[in-house]
Amino acid sequence: MSTDIDRPYSRYVQLYDTEVFCEVSGRKDAPALVLLHGNGEDLNIFNPQIRYLSQYYRIVAIDTRAHGQSPRGTEPLTFYTFADDLICVLDALKIDKAHIVGFSDGAITALHTALTAPERILSMVLIGANYNRKGIKLLSRLQIQMMYVYLSLVSLFSRKMRKRKEIWGLMVYQPNLTIEEISRITAPTLVVTGEKDLLCQRHNDELCRAIKGSKQMIIKDACHFWIFKQPETLTNLIMEFCK
Repeated sequence: MSTDIDRPYSRYVQLYDTEVFCEVSGRKDAPALVLLHGNGEDLNIFNPQIRYLSQYYRIVAIDTRAHGQSPRGTEPLTFYTFADDLICVLDALKIDKAHIVGFSDGAITALHTALTAPERILSMVLIGANYNRKGIKLLSRLQIQMMYVYLSLVSLFSRKMRKRKEIWGLMVYQPNLTIEEISRITAPTLVVTGEKDLLCQRHNDELCRAIKGSKQMIIKDACHFWIFKQPETLTNLIMEFCK
């Protein structure tokens, strides 16, 4: 394997209604690996992984629209919109197929991409993914809804809070996939959750059973946000699965 690594660069990819910011690094002749962050975050959450994985992959880290340096645009904020945006990025970079690693909302985007453009996916690592709203434990779901009520109130007086409310609303109203839809996914998939995740374990078991041939990993004593405390664990499991 060549050790030549191309110079990292960032760019905006033009979409129908706006543009999406992404950073590209690693080896141009290597398999593509797309990194998708969670709700309210940006691509920088994967910096610990990018530094190492760029030796082995062509890394494409994306700021989801309305996150990071990507503008909101005019299209509805839905996971199908995010999936379409991802395909536009792959097209712009002339990438036919890619491994996709998604955390939380990023993992949900990966699921929607697997349904709309399965031919573009080599494999998926889904970290903390729920395929519908009931996948979140009741107490956590109530906390999310209470925060949404608060944001709805303060957004009456703040443009910044209106933006945050809309992004937070993704967790309140979406996703809405069914197990029948999930069962159509054929990409090699690794479903990863924390032992103390805010997601229901039964829900994750259903997700794994529905995706034929998928594998499941539970991170011991870990919460939903374990990737920030165990970055090396995430790097290692990506290397093991995305081959």
